[in-house]
Amino acid sequence: MTKAEKIKQSLKQTKEKRKLQTPKVFQLKLQNLSKSEIETLNRLFLEAKWFYNYLIADIENRLNKKAEKLKEVKIKTPNGFEKRELKILGSQIKQGIISKIKDSLKALKKLKEKGYKVGKLKFKSDFKSIPLKQYGITYKIDFERNRIKLQGIKKWFRVLGLHQIPENADIANAYLVKKPSGFYLYVVCFLWKEGVLKEIKQKQVSIPVGIDLGIKYQLTLTTGERFKWYVPETKRLKRLQKILTRKKEGSRNYQKIKKLIQKEWEYITNKRKDVINKVISHLKKFPFIAVQKDSVKSWHEGLFGKQVQNTGIGGITARLKHLATLIPVEFVSQFEPTTQTCCKCGFRQKLSLSQRTFRCPKCGLEINRDLNSAWNILKIGLKQLEKKNKAMADRLIEFLKSALKACETEEGSKA
Repeated sequence: MTKAEKIKQSLKQTKEKRKLQTPKVFQLKLQNLSKSEIETLNRLFLEAKWFYNYLIADIENRLNKKAEKLKEVKIKTPNGFEKRELKILGSQIKQGIISKIKDSLKALKKLKEKGYKVGKLKFKSDFKSIPLKQYGITYKIDFERNRIKLQGIKKWFRVLGLHQIPENADIANAYLVKKPSGFYLYVVCFLWKEGVLKEIKQKQVSIPVGIDLGIKYQLTLTTGERFKWYVPETKRLKRLQKILTRKKEGSRNYQKIKKLIQKEWEYITNKRKDVINKVISHLKKFPFIAVQKDSVKSWHEGLFGKQVQNTGIGGITARLKHLATLIPVEFVSQFEPTTQTCCKCGFRQKLSLSQRTFRCPKCGLEINRDLNSAWNILKIGLKQLEKKNKAMADRLIEFLKSALKACETEEGSKA
């Protein structure tokens, strides 16, 4: 068997194995960095930027197999073009950057085929993410001593967060990320679905749920639960932005304030992500989720731009798509009139944004507008699931009916 055939066979085996696994990214922070270590890492990111910009400048002639063997590149400076030596950047890391460029070109090509206007790849003024393709070659992990090693750098770096990675995890590629708060390693691991599903099912309830996304309440569930959060820009950020306007662009003080602003933005973004993580962990307890594909972008561009930005609600649907690999999640079309339709009898009427209560003239139902929408989303989602998996849909509908009967009897006893 030739080397090429062995590679093909191993790739097939990996693909089959990945079908039974689910990806998960673990964040590790590089700790206790000395001045020399920070300089080395900054140099690595600088060389990655030089290499990327050099290839982008002339893609047709420079994006080839010889690119990964380059030891120096020409870069543009205020004094003209100068040669820069690539001392730290390894060949496998260069391969990762090359594949990143190729993926970007493929994405632009697809957009062009769909009729979108696309331009060329732009030069990067700052390189913030370095792909590390192969575990054991581009990066190594020492679990006993809580440290990592990067290709091209002799020193080992101490990291925080290795305890998160399970023993049976299949470690794949990683990304070295530069943030205002420091340097991070994002490790992509593949976990066995069986083990992950067991943990989820232990906490699950038997009732399916429909979710309505909104502005006043970010999430309204068919269970009657509502989620509302708001993480605005901090006073410190606004003060720093005012200070920045008074500084001379490009000066040391300008760069110093700019870094502080970036750090503050990272703090705000992390707070918003934390809220979304908590919401998603709550939604995991449901065996089936139905949600409408609302155009959050149009909300942002319209009257509710600030509210949408300060909640980060757009991240919910993205996280639910990832959750769909473990739990059945159905996405209802945004053109379905879920708000205008009565969830009890199906009568349709127009509602203005100011009308927060849905009153049906046909059956007399009075219900909260968002809750009515959530019930309609759940109904449509179950119909969509029935086409794919009838047995599961029937079982969920039975659980739903029994839960509704229980609610009705409770209400009757209270009356």
